[in-house]
Amino acid sequence: MRKSQNDFITTYIDYTKYQNAPEIYHRWTALSLLASTLQRRVYMNRAYFYTFPNLYTALVGPTGFTKSTASDIGMNLLKTLPQIETISGEATSWYLYSWFGNMSSSGNPCCCTIYSDEMKNLLGDLNKTDMITLLTKAYTCPASHDHHTKSGGKLTLKNICINVLVCSTPEWLVTGTTTNEIAGGFTGRFVYVYADQTDRSYPFPEDWVTPDIKQLRLDLEHDLTEIEKLSGPVIITDQAKAEYIIWYQQREQECNDERLRGYYSRKGELVLKTAILLSVAQDDSLVIDDSTLHNAWALLTETEVNMCKTFSGVVDDPALKYKDLVLGQIARAHEQIMTREDLLKKNWTKFDGVILDRIITNMNEAGFVIGCTVMINKKKKIAYKLIKQGP
Repeated sequence: MRKSQNDFITTYIDYTKYQNAPEIYHRWTALSLLASTLQRRVYMNRAYFYTFPNLYTALVGPTGFTKSTASDIGMNLLKTLPQIETISGEATSWYLYSWFGNMSSSGNPCCCTIYSDEMKNLLGDLNKTDMITLLTKAYTCPASHDHHTKSGGKLTLKNICINVLVCSTPEWLVTGTTTNEIAGGFTGRFVYVYADQTDRSYPFPEDWVTPDIKQLRLDLEHDLTEIEKLSGPVIITDQAKAEYIIWYQQREQECNDERLRGYYSRKGELVLKTAILLSVAQDDSLVIDDSTLHNAWALLTETEVNMCKTFSGVVDDPALKYKDLVLGQIARAHEQIMTREDLLKKNWTKFDGVILDRIITNMNEAGFVIGCTVMINKKKKIAYKLIKQGP
């Protein structure tokens, strides 16, 4: 029997309410916790395949915006379940394939949660292609998958289920992600939870955390152990199914951003995944009714409002791709002035002077910067001064 007076997610939000991260970060961290706990034990039978409630979630926001603090709270709670394998840090695809192979050889399912407080560490240049391939194939939780090694061997992976929780800044997504990855299959499998402001301000949260709040943590730990016992198929009521059919036939109208087409093309299954998790958060019935379905739509709609901001700088043209980066560098410079020489030195691995000229022209015409000259060591140098913050 569960101890929380409210559903799991509401209780989790109450427990974390004195932490300064936006509530939406904590809400999706709670969903990721539930997904990690359920693994492959709870599912929907879709005749030709099974829908498992695993999630690929990315918390996105400015540097220092307590993304990792929010996600760390959830991961620390997950560690109270010793049977849940959590792979964190700079995990590589080679390590994961090896681990999966060992689990399959011993007759255990290949279930784990991958956690990285910096998405760039998970998708570093050396590791990126293989990791993207692995995570793309694993998203549907295949019952069996053959991996052919470079040495000519073969690993047969059984009963895969990967849940992913990562944190990122928009700047890294601009420089570390291509439009092909955004429009393609990999990124479309992620829920990007973007926030850049919060209404919470608790410099000393320890002054606010009462014994009642600490008890909520104990209740959450207990309830996770109860949720871990759940298994079997999820049932959707006739009313919920009828409403889902109507929405499903009109869902294409929701996508108005080409960069999110991959996400929206998979939203049909994501709605069901989210509804399963909301149902489990509420009770042990494993039933999706029309109320649960409405809550799933509302949660995703709330997230989608700002999702496009995650990819505002992800474009093919490098003059557009790096404009937000350059604008931010000028804004952070002393007196908001930066020389052309310093900009090129700072970004010499990203673009050359020709591209910088196009970036500056674009920002000048938009009224964000003006050209000027500064004296450095008795020499005049071309510089750029911020006159208005970006949009």
